[in-house]
Amino acid sequence: MRRGMRSTVVLAVLAALAGLTLLLWSSSSGSSLVGPPQGTWGTPSLGMPDLPAVTEAPSQQVGDGELREQDGRAVDWLLIGFLVMVVVVILMVLRMLLDRQRDEREPLGVEDDEELVALLEASGEDVRYRALAEGDPRNAVVACWVALEDAVRRSGLRQDLSETAAELTRRVLSRWDVDATAIRELSETYREARFSRHPVSEQQRDRAVAALERIHEDLRRRVLAEQARIAEQEAEARAAAGDGAGDGQTGASR
Repeated sequence: MRRGMRSTVVLAVLAALAGLTLLLWSSSSGSSLVGPPQGTWGTPSLGMPDLPAVTEAPSQQVGDGELREQDGRAVDWLLIGFLVMVVVVILMVLRMLLDRQRDEREPLGVEDDEELVALLEASGEDVRYRALAEGDPRNAVVACWVALEDAVRRSGLRQDLSETAAELTRRVLSRWDVDATAIRELSETYREARFSRHPVSEQQRDRAVAALERIHEDLRRRVLAEQARIAEQEAEARAAAGDGAGDGQTGASR
């Protein structure tokens, strides 16, 4: 998670907790933090003679005071509930961001590795060359996207009942930090070529192949980053093993 985003979330949580603490203290102390207005509103005088003031009975005054206090406390509890909801939402967002950061650091599993390899092959140079050199533009555009769908299907990833094959493919590509613009351009060009009746131009074919190439480069970049991380971990492990062996030899010589 970026440092600025993390600081913003922490400050928001602290501010919400401070407001919640203030409201809880106000409610527990018996004084309403937010209550009904204390001023009086009246109609302007029309020159009528002043009437003698009618004094309220003490029981009625006490009852009005209790009603005002209950109204104020009801408003306080509404604000407390709202702040609790805000804190819960912020904590859920923070947890989601932390989980995403942890997932990015975790090594690829066997299934993830197979999925990535399948996507690399589906967006590779051979597929792009056939799309440019063979068939009409419509079939070429469709073939570019269908190759990705087939790769996702072969990887064995579970598909939600509510999503189509194209939606599943977009979701899988997003998992690998593929450029969202390239995914959108290729999927939109595919939908137009697949479901429209007007001719598909060579320019649309070129755009689809270019988007597929950008997708391939992003996937390849992810593979290289993963390989570099694994090599670094192996180097650190060998260095740690060498240090341990050196310490053992030093102790034996003593």
